[in-house]
Amino acid sequence: MSNPMNISGRNPEKAQRAGRPPVTELTQEQCWDHLASARFGRIATMDGDEIEITPINLVADDGRIYFRTAPGTKLLHLLLHDRVAVQVDHAQGGEAWSVIVRGTARLLTDPEETRRVDELPLRPWLDTVKLEYVEVVPTKVTGRLFRLGH
Repeated sequence: MSNPMNISGRNPEKAQRAGRPPVTELTQEQCWDHLASARFGRIATMDGDEIEITPINLVADDGRIYFRTAPGTKLLHLLLHDRVAVQVDHAQGGEAWSVIVRGTARLLTDPEETRRVDELPLRPWLDTVKLEYVEVVPTKVTGRLFRLGH
């Protein structure tokens, strides 16, 4: 069944958004719903006294964030300092959302754990070899919904 064409010039979705405040805090459930739909984000790691932010392909599953990486500075930073933050966001139409996961990262070495991650929809954007599996265990998850153009 198709929706009838709206020729009134009114946009019901826009009117609904207009009644909301410009910024709304997301619930934990909403944050995880957004994380479940995300495949790309950024991870913040520590490099001595500096913060490094690196793009990652990720997947959220069962209250955790997973990604794969190649040996290099990102992995070294995680091994030296396991406290991280992962940010995922998205903008479309008149809305945007942003979720930040703070937690600890750990390298997965158990074959059973890596096999489980292989079953998740975690795919790199580029055809590169990423042999290392990383799990981020959240300590705090926060998110916001933004009404754009306000």
